[in-house]
Amino acid sequence: MIIRPRRRRRTPTIREMVRETILSVKDFIAPLFVKHGEGRKDEINSMPGQYKFSPDSVVKETEELWSLEIPAIILFGIFDNKDA
Repeated sequence: MIIRPRRRRRTPTIREMVRETILSVKDFIAPLFVKHGEGRKDEINSMPGQYKFSPDSVVKETEELWSLEIPAIILFGIFDNKDA
């Protein structure tokens, strides 16, 4: 064979599709759990390193995440009472 086949490098789209996976801080989304109250930061026992924040303390946590250059958050509301 005189010419090496390069079908995986033919177009920019194919090259992008088969390239190695690269993760950066810009790809992260931080989950934040919010519950009723004030000045609260309670650890979630089943998820080490995760906390339930009150609305006022979630703002402080968001500012800290922004300073770490994490560009996005997703909020989960935690209610005191669960219904059937």
